[in-house]
Amino acid sequence: MSAHHTAPRRAYNAGLAPGRVLLLCGSLLGAAAGSLAAVQATAIPAAPRGDRLAARAEAARAAGRLDEAVALYREALAASPRWAEGLWALGTIVYDQDRFAECRDVFARLSALQPKLAPAWALRGLCEFRLGAYAKARAHLETALGLGLPAQEDLGRVAFYHEALLLVRDSAFDRAIAPLHTVLQFGPPTPELETACGLVLLRRPLLPADVPAASSELVRRVGQAYCAHLARHPETALPLFEALVREHPRQRFMHNGYGLALAQQGSAEALDQFAKEIELFPDDVLARVELGFGLLTRGREAEAVAPAREAARLAPGLFATHLVLGRALAASGSLAEGVHELETAATLAPAIPAVQLALARAYAQAGRKADAGRANAAFQALEAARHGPSDAARPAPESP
Repeated sequence: MSAHHTAPRRAYNAGLAPGRVLLLCGSLLGAAAGSLAAVQATAIPAAPRGDRLAARAEAARAAGRLDEAVALYREALAASPRWAEGLWALGTIVYDQDRFAECRDVFARLSALQPKLAPAWALRGLCEFRLGAYAKARAHLETALGLGLPAQEDLGRVAFYHEALLLVRDSAFDRAIAPLHTVLQFGPPTPELETACGLVLLRRPLLPADVPAASSELVRRVGQAYCAHLARHPETALPLFEALVREHPRQRFMHNGYGLALAQQGSAEALDQFAKEIELFPDDVLARVELGFGLLTRGREAEAVAPAREAARLAPGLFATHLVLGRALAASGSLAEGVHELETAATLAPAIPAVQLALARAYAQAGRKADAGRANAAFQALEAARHGPSDAARPAPESP
């Protein structure tokens, strides 16, 4: 693929207000080229040698005559519809011109032609995002990320970010944490990213642009603190959360957020914050889950059973409630009931490594060697698939 057939030159902000552009993760120039290089060159059919339309299109694009280039690429592709390099070039031009319907259609053709080409799926999803086709955008962004779109490249970070926005919009707050954490590994947060993090912590199913003006400053400040927590900068997160709790002592999820930041530092004061959240909001599930895990961490297994059991009663469909209850029961002597709860957690979330690890340990404790072996093998496979270190030290994925 020619060197100048690179990714679009910009990324758009989360709110997607018409005409409002944000260099969220820096220029996208060249971001997809590396991913394309990973696809064997023979899989990208070039225009026929001596094709005058293709040559003229490339020359017009190189000279910055983009409208002329678009017309020529369209004409060349009508004659050579499987010319993947031409589809890429046309798609990136119309993306930069905010012509998202055409961009979507071009990248749909390219992703059908090259189904393993992650950047094509990503840009297709970004176009659909701009068009408000959120379900399709989420599916195609997840396809791109599943194909291994590199997080260290700009296009990968933009894809992770928009995936997180769509998860928040769909109320999948817990699942949005991982892509936000990924984005935060590669640079300081933008105001838009802070707003997204605030929506996760406050569990509001909105896009950043849809946050009411009356609450936008609170959401951003909460997100600033939570971004610092996710990026593991406690020196920033703790004073921000402390100020927020002081100013908004009855704001739902605020004490929970402060407790998470304290727990990350190993502070026993986290338990007080989770307890305060429960006192203010007796139907709170997340604080009970975190309180249960905090008590388990401190060897207070018997005390962890009560908040964990109530969490499971309030949210029987949430795997984390059964995970914390199962671990608390198994560790405090009710092994059979604990195994049952952990099996429930595994049924609800079989792809969570911490669930399989806890189940393997409980099976081993119960003398069920074959079952323990299967659960441990599942844990090892999940960890290998993640290409990262074991999360065994943290007994459950963090709730926002």
